[in-house]
Amino acid sequence: MEQALNHVEVPFTFAVIGDAHFTPPEAIQSERWRGDSGRPLETEEYVENVTYALKPMLDAVQSADPSFVVLTGDVVEGAGRDDRELEAGLSFFDGYGLPLFFARGNYEPEGTFERVILPYMGQHLGWTPEERHHFFDVAGCRFVFLDAASWEKRGGQYEWLADLLKRSQKLDLERIFLFGHYPIWPVYRAFFTDPDFQEDLIDLMSQYPVDAYFCGHTHNQSVIQHRTKGLPALQFMSAPIGLSDELPIALDRVQALLPDPDNLLAYWPGYLENTAPGWFMVRVDHQAARVSWHHLNRGVEAVVEWSKKGEVTSFWQMVHPEDARLIDRDLGAVRRAFLRFCAWGGTQDEAQVFLNGKSIGRLPRGESYASRRMELPAPLVQMENRVRIETLEGRLTLGNLVIEAVLPGGRYVRTRPTGELFTWWNRWDRWGMTGVKKLKVGRPLITMLSFR
Repeated sequence: MEQALNHVEVPFTFAVIGDAHFTPPEAIQSERWRGDSGRPLETEEYVENVTYALKPMLDAVQSADPSFVVLTGDVVEGAGRDDRELEAGLSFFDGYGLPLFFARGNYEPEGTFERVILPYMGQHLGWTPEERHHFFDVAGCRFVFLDAASWEKRGGQYEWLADLLKRSQKLDLERIFLFGHYPIWPVYRAFFTDPDFQEDLIDLMSQYPVDAYFCGHTHNQSVIQHRTKGLPALQFMSAPIGLSDELPIALDRVQALLPDPDNLLAYWPGYLENTAPGWFMVRVDHQAARVSWHHLNRGVEAVVEWSKKGEVTSFWQMVHPEDARLIDRDLGAVRRAFLRFCAWGGTQDEAQVFLNGKSIGRLPRGESYASRRMELPAPLVQMENRVRIETLEGRLTLGNLVIEAVLPGGRYVRTRPTGELFTWWNRWDRWGMTGVKKLKVGRPLITMLSFR
């Protein structure tokens, strides 16, 4: 393996895979593999994902014959409670005969990552990294791996990266790629990163030009070119999770864009988590770098090319067809209806939902601002809908409220997602985000969701 990397020459390709959450079949009978409560999928669904997404994805990646593969963390769903879980996931990926390199995710404990992952990567490098954050060079390109899960504000890892980027500027490097688990910009999933990591990376990427930052964590797919106070920055986010019975859902149909659009030079909204498994292929030659996002079943749906760092020359994306529009005479034909929402915190046991003045039950549990939905009585849905949510819980945040209805023939109609985040607590004050609407404990959330 060492020789294979040493003999890589430009042009070459490498693949980037986000959160895999690999789960073997025996996990269904093993409490050891159970994820935390409130996980977006059940254990059985993660097992199913191996068959329907991970295996065909790796078959496709293997057939493309990349020089190596980078995984950006959360390799296994079992949360790495002991070395055996990570070893099982590593064995699965290693079975495809491709050199693998890893950025640590929050599902890999520090000790397990050091005992299992670092020595494995050493087999391909010819030397074993001493730290969870490290870098190596291939074919004149620099690959920098960050440990976002243990980042400290202006701490040792920040100083290491600042010094590395400063020294890298003086070298005749073809490219500089960064890899980490947490996004710098969550894009659609509010607060789903570490604020210290976010602030420090924005600071460094505004001073030192890099080609791209690859991450995961949100399980969404997206690409953005973001302005910083100095230099533009590219962020690529992916995850190979996708249920076989879920239709692909364009992210911007059900969640509001979080970064200020004025700070985005270009973006591809991508897909909602668990609905469209995909990965990135990166091609590097002497003239340009090219990143393409691959949908498991449909092929390439987004391509970004650039020559000089930060100066994108081409940003192509497949345009999603528009949702169907609901008109008055179709109201009686609504087959099913749902309230989509994203939530942070709280048990929500007392959160009562009212639609157009009628109580429709308690809000399902939600966490980490992941997309959830509850079924609505279809006859209650109107063109203009008044949603009221009452709670005595003081540790709850809600956003991206959307009514989604299914018409005959499987056509979906949706209201636009609420841009505001409604919160009954002060957890998010330090973020200074616009669009956060503070509510007093005991006061209801009231909003209108319109199909017009």
